[in-house]
Amino acid sequence: MKDDHNEKKAPVRRPAAIQEEIEKLIGTYAREILLGPTRLVPLLGRKCEPRILHTFLGFELKVAQKRITCPDMSTALYLHIFAELGMPSVRAPYDPSVITRVLPALEKALKRIKNLLLEENLPEKRHQSKLRDIYKRIRDKLKLAEEGVL
Repeated sequence: MKDDHNEKKAPVRRPAAIQEEIEKLIGTYAREILLGPTRLVPLLGRKCEPRILHTFLGFELKVAQKRITCPDMSTALYLHIFAELGMPSVRAPYDPSVITRVLPALEKALKRIKNLLLEENLPEKRHQSKLRDIYKRIRDKLKLAEEGVL
C-alpha cells in the first residue's frame, strides 16, 4: 500500500496552465459577450496600467492620458481588463448584467495567468517580456474571436 503523504505531487506545467487560462478568457469573451448585442469601445491600443477613477458622475477609466466614462464599476473593471491587455478596442454588451455575470471569470483567468508567470521566478526583464508575449497572444485570439474565426 502506498503512503500518499510521501509522494511528490506532479509539478504544475505552467505553460500549459497559462494556455488553459488564455483559452478560458477567450472562450468567455466569445460565448458570453460576442453572441449578444454589443457596442465597440475604443481603448488605447497598447499595454498599460489603467486606473479606475471615482467621479461625481460615476466612474472613469484612465488609460494613459485618455479617460473613458463608465456607467458603473462593473463596466470600468471590464474595460480595465482589456485596456491592460493593450486592446485597441473591445466589444461591450449593452446589458450591464452580462458584464456583471462574466466579470469574475475574466478577472480570475487574467489573475491566474499573472500568478502562474510570477511562480516561474524569472528575472524582471524576462518576466516583462514573457508577459508582453502572452498579452499579444491574447489580443490576437480576441481579434480572431471578434472576426468569428474562433
